[in-house]
Amino acid sequence: MSVVKNVVIAAAGTGTRLGMGKPKCLIKVNGKSILEYQLELLKDVENVFLIVGFCEEEVMDFAGELRKDIIFVRNANFSRTKTLGSFYLAAKIIDGSAIFMDGDMIIKPQAFDEFLTTAAQSNAGEFLIAVSERISDDPVYCKVVPAGDKLTIHGFSYEEKTAYEWANVVFMPADKMSGGNTHTFEHLKKFLPAEAKIIDRLEIDTPEDLAYAEKFLQSENWF
Repeated sequence: MSVVKNVVIAAAGTGTRLGMGKPKCLIKVNGKSILEYQLELLKDVENVFLIVGFCEEEVMDFAGELRKDIIFVRNANFSRTKTLGSFYLAAKIIDGSAIFMDGDMIIKPQAFDEFLTTAAQSNAGEFLIAVSERISDDPVYCKVVPAGDKLTIHGFSYEEKTAYEWANVVFMPADKMSGGNTHTFEHLKKFLPAEAKIIDRLEIDTPEDLAYAEKFLQSENWF
C-alpha cells in the first residue's frame, strides 16, 4: 500500500485539441488507454478520485471495469471550467494531502514511483511540484533552482524559457486547493517557493502528440 493515500485524476475535459470526439483518458496509445497507464501507476494507492464530465457515463463504465473502488466525482460544468475547478471538487472531500494530476499523459513508472516516495517523505502542509525536461509545444516554463540535493521551483512563465516545464502533477494539502476559473499553476504561484521533482511524461494534447507517443513507446522500454 502506498504511503500517499489520495490521488486525483482530472478527466472531465472535451479533448478539443486532439479532436477525436472522446475524453483523452480513453484514447489508446500503443494499444492501451491513457487511463489504463495511469491506473497501473496507482495500483497501490488507497483512494483514487476520477473527475468526469464529458462523456461521463462512458468514462465511468470503462474506469469501473479497470478498478472497482475508484471514486467518481462529477463536474457538471466541465465545459465552462478549467482543470483547477475539477480538482477543487475532489479536494473538498479529501482529508489530508493528495496528488493532483491531469488525465491526458503517460508517465514513466520509475519517475512516478520516485515522485510518490518523495511525496511520502514530505511534512504535513508541504508542496511537491512535478516538472519535466521534456518540453511540449505549449509549455508553461518553470524557474527551478538547485537547493542542496533538491530542486526548488520559484516561478512559472509562458515567456521566460527555461530547461523545465510544469508537468501538471502536484502533491499538496487538499485544503489548499482552490476553485475558480484560472489555471492550476496560477493558483500554485502563491505557495512558491516549493520543492520540485523531475518526472518524465508524454502529454497527449494534439494528433502530433499522439503520433509521437505511439512511436516513442514502441521504441523505448518504459514498462
